[in-house]
Amino acid sequence: MAGWTGKIVCVDLSSERVTITGTDEKLIRMYLGGRGLGVKLLSELSDPYIDPLDPENPLIFTTGPLTGLAPMASGAVLTSKSPLTGTIFSWNTGGGFGRELKKAGIDALVISGKAKSPSYVELKGDEIKVMRAGQLWGLNTEACTESLKSMGSVACIGRAGEKEVLISSFVLNSVHSGRGGLGAVAGSKLLKAVVVKGEKELLPARPEKFKELETKMLKLFDANPVLSKGLANYGTPVLVKLLDYMGLIPSNNFSGKSTPFADMFSGEYIKASFDIENESCPACPLGCKRRIKNTGQLLPDYDSIWAFGFNLENSDFDSVLRADRICKNYGLDPVSAGSVLGACAELQSGKIDPRKLETLLTGIGEGSEPGIGARNYLSARKREDLSMDVKGLELGGFDPRGIRGQALAYATSCHGGDYLTAFMVGPEVLGKPLLLDRLSLRGKTGILQVFENLTALLDSLVLCSFSIFAINEELCSALLKAGVGLEISSAELLKAGEIIWNLERIYNLKAGFTRKADTLPERLFEAGNDQRGNGILRQEFEAALQEYYLYRGWDQEGVPSQEKLRKLGLDYWK
Repeated sequence: MAGWTGKIVCVDLSSERVTITGTDEKLIRMYLGGRGLGVKLLSELSDPYIDPLDPENPLIFTTGPLTGLAPMASGAVLTSKSPLTGTIFSWNTGGGFGRELKKAGIDALVISGKAKSPSYVELKGDEIKVMRAGQLWGLNTEACTESLKSMGSVACIGRAGEKEVLISSFVLNSVHSGRGGLGAVAGSKLLKAVVVKGEKELLPARPEKFKELETKMLKLFDANPVLSKGLANYGTPVLVKLLDYMGLIPSNNFSGKSTPFADMFSGEYIKASFDIENESCPACPLGCKRRIKNTGQLLPDYDSIWAFGFNLENSDFDSVLRADRICKNYGLDPVSAGSVLGACAELQSGKIDPRKLETLLTGIGEGSEPGIGARNYLSARKREDLSMDVKGLELGGFDPRGIRGQALAYATSCHGGDYLTAFMVGPEVLGKPLLLDRLSLRGKTGILQVFENLTALLDSLVLCSFSIFAINEELCSALLKAGVGLEISSAELLKAGEIIWNLERIYNLKAGFTRKADTLPERLFEAGNDQRGNGILRQEFEAALQEYYLYRGWDQEGVPSQEKLRKLGLDYWK
């Protein structure tokens, strides 16, 4: 089938053995690729009870059927069991790494075992090697990428991953990083990097029809002001002014909403203050990343602006700029890093001095204790109540007290506090694809499931997360038919998303998670419920959660019923 290479590559670092198997066509139709394929492979290859830092916990890179063909489809998905959360975890990365993996003829790259010495995996065309990385070990991501980039697209860890810091991540081509601590999984394997250079030409099955659909996609992007007027012009900091106006930017570890300096951190102000140029992923019409022209410095996304600016009540933009670069260089998740520092500041009843921010982050990157994550750090001090996380993953800069559908999305996410598993900010704040009452949970459970299933679908096709503002399942169905020759209806595609969501749920249940994990930090409940959105009624939240379970076909404890699994074709609950 045109959209898949038909090849799954397994690399055992312990023996340096490379095994190549075919990609089953039934597996493709049911899980599509990307997140779906990664989740399915992880559930088959490792026990959910496994220690995430055990050599047999695999790291899985997957491509999708539209990778390298459609706009906004050049990335890859990285899947593993998270050492930070203990949950299943998939991260849809940007950049061109996935396109190169696809051009190398690979649907999935599975890396297991532990190398005898620091190593990296090199894929060049059909050639796959485990190479020594002694000269790279100890380097941060900028230097490591510089050393390897002549060989292809680079996914690597920095010193934080080497030291198994639980909030560390892979960084792709020095730009795109992730969450969930998967950099620590690589560090535990002595895996420094994966570098890939593909040689195959990627062509659609029906070129003329696919070109027509590609033109339609670009018109939809252009017609959507969130994409064409907002993200394309200002990047993700375009959200700052609107979120500030609506009182949705949490500060001081979610204990306040004071953002008096929001204008100085807005996308509009940044664009006016710097001579900048766009940084685009291959074949992307947006170019949502920004660089300062004369220095080449990558400007921070909203996540970093919130984490090191608003969250810490820090109005020094230069310190935020430096903090973001440290995170990219060390391979640290900025949301988790900023959240840890915010919790530490509250624990000590003080604020983080912007002049010390660089030193503190460098310490985390070098393995100081806060790098174990906010919940772990605070639990050791008997103040777990100060940790703003769900299932161990720290919340991002969108206050769920004022975005109630997002509150439920955080609680039900199989990843924990990941807003991208269902970005309810879209309908509740931006009015896309429809505007919902953001201060109510009523009627949200059915809509939330559609968003969750659609996001799982887009992640499995490995389309950029921002594509959800313009693309629906009908267009995805048409793209698959013209691009790869797969006849699959829009209803079947959403069902695929539902299958993936349920498989992730089963994995977490078998890993020891229960209904008790589907909740929010106590602070989000404690203020009561008023029209300003300052607090969520626990009774209302619990009722919505039970309704969500009912819609999902799960029992009152959040366990999928045998009837639901039978309808989805899942037999994993054994």
